[in-house]
Amino acid sequence: MATRSTWSLLLLSLLLWGSTGQAQTNEALAPLDLIQGGGTPAAIGPNALRVIGAKRCRLVVNPTLPALQPLRIAPSEVTQKNRMGCLSPADAIYSADGCPARLCGQTSGVLPLPAAQ
Repeated sequence: MATRSTWSLLLLSLLLWGSTGQAQTNEALAPLDLIQGGGTPAAIGPNALRVIGAKRCRLVVNPTLPALQPLRIAPSEVTQKNRMGCLSPADAIYSADGCPARLCGQTSGVLPLPAAQ
């Protein structure tokens, strides 16, 4: 036979469970419309397909190794990106069409840490 505390716990859990399934109204989501992004690269931005096009780039990574292919960028951004140089070993130098031409390499874009004291 169930005790009073068991029934109380059951009733409390049913009340809490029933109150969690309420949908949000549009008024509750209205502040989200005020959020404005910025600084998103064109390669992953909302207009990526229109800006970059559907042309596929050749692989610059070894397909048998677990490495990520660098993203294609807009042709108008190539000069600025190549001028910045390599930001990490997984970064790439880009060709005029926005496709990665070659990986930067394991020593590019790496800042050496000071020796331990």
